[in-house]
Amino acid sequence: MNKSFFIVLCCALLLASCGKKTEGTVIAKVGDDVITAEEIQLRLNELGPASTGYLSTKPGRKQFMNLLIREKLMKQAAMKSSVAESPEFKAKMEEKQLEVKGLLEAYRDYTLNKMWLEDMKKGELAVTDKEAREYYDKYPNIMTIGHILMKPDNKEAEAVYRRLKSGADFDSMAKQYSIDAETIYLPPIMRGEFLPELDDMITKMKVGETQGIVRTDLGLHILKKFKQEKAKENDVLPRIKRILQKQKFDKYIDNLQTTLKVEVLDEKYK
Repeated sequence: MNKSFFIVLCCALLLASCGKKTEGTVIAKVGDDVITAEEIQLRLNELGPASTGYLSTKPGRKQFMNLLIREKLMKQAAMKSSVAESPEFKAKMEEKQLEVKGLLEAYRDYTLNKMWLEDMKKGELAVTDKEAREYYDKYPNIMTIGHILMKPDNKEAEAVYRRLKSGADFDSMAKQYSIDAETIYLPPIMRGEFLPELDDMITKMKVGETQGIVRTDLGLHILKKFKQEKAKENDVLPRIKRILQKQKFDKYIDNLQTTLKVEVLDEKYK
């Protein structure tokens, strides 16, 4: 047998020994413990494809069973030792239980939110073809926008804006002054795909025009429209449905926030 595979096999078995005993068809007995067919399959799944060739032979299966038996013997001996009752072992188990509890709670919240959102998409967040086509009739354009973001207290914002309006190179100014210089040029967007506070400005701007300064929670924004073209209706209807769905969701959350008390206590996050 390949030495590296044997090492992996041993490690996998020892790590898996912390798991719950699997109920099912008993293949072997070790004292008060058992090894089941289901448990064997679970261990094989953990080992992956590398185990296929090794366990296709009778010597391989026998050696694998010997490893499982040794694992059970180790566990029984360890459970009867003073280590099982030691403060150090109990502390480690309590730490792991808290970790697992946190992971389970996070998974519960994620799964519940995901399933709830999918259910909402069938009801309150549903968008009809008619709604999407009406939106397209109003806002059919895809736009390429340059974006400079500055801190809310940046006293140079007005000077930067004036220089841009006088013909200064947008790219150079953005690299020098934007706090998000990695994303000077936004991906081509439709109305509703960027910040709501900037929608009207972006929609009304002419190609080549620079506008600002708009204050949002993120900071101060200066924008330039580099390109605009009308999209093909059928190409963007799914995209528009996502925009409208997000707008309905944002409105739902805003309404929810008026009924549930929300209070940020740490000044750093206000």
